[in-house]
Amino acid sequence: MRLTALAAGLTSAIVASSAAPAFAGHSGCGGRIIECYTKVQLPDVYATQARSVLVRPGFRQVIKTPPVVINRAARVVVSPGRTRAIGVPAVYGTSHQRVMVQPASTTVTYVPAKKHVVHETVVVHPGGVRWEHKRGLFGREKLCKVATAPVTKTTTREVVVAPARRLAHVSPAVYQTVATPVVLRPASVRHIHEPAVTALVHRPVVVRQASQHVILHPPIYGVAHERVLVRQGGYGWAAAGEGRAHY
Repeated sequence: MRLTALAAGLTSAIVASSAAPAFAGHSGCGGRIIECYTKVQLPDVYATQARSVLVRPGFRQVIKTPPVVINRAARVVVSPGRTRAIGVPAVYGTSHQRVMVQPASTTVTYVPAKKHVVHETVVVHPGGVRWEHKRGLFGREKLCKVATAPVTKTTTREVVVAPARRLAHVSPAVYQTVATPVVLRPASVRHIHEPAVTALVHRPVVVRQASQHVILHPPIYGVAHERVLVRQGGYGWAAAGEGRAHY
């Protein structure tokens, strides 16, 4: 716009200069003066012009909404339930029983024969008669027939009073009270169920998810007033005696 105004001013000055009379360009004019002009400097001509200017360009505004999170109580399993096996030992007691320590037995004893010593007189020679020759008191011989006593002999011998024999001796069985361990209750396995252990914990729960939306802001324009050059100054001719210049 300024270049256009400057070009217009120059054109006007040239036209004005060429249109003036040939004799009106100096201070000493001839005798027949109709009009007289003086060459003067002309100022630039300005005007106030309104134009639209961009105050703020348009833009996109992204507004993000954070998620809504609350703490919600929930019961969780800390330790799961399980079944545990426990061994129950056997229960023992004492049983008193009469047992045979030694069985009955039979012992055979040999009993020798029982003898008795017997003294017995035995006639070795029976008595008889024999002649004996004897002398008397006065030397007279006599032959006498005399009876002789029997000759005996005492002998010793054993007489079996009781014959030998075998005696059977029976020994009874020997019994004794013995304490014997007995199982009153056998060993077993007992199963114990342990329930699960739970606890109350607070966990963050998203009630509403995060979101975003876009706001389009249009550009903002304003009006700017500025002085623009309408016509560029230069040189022109002004009528002598007048304060007005001619382009």
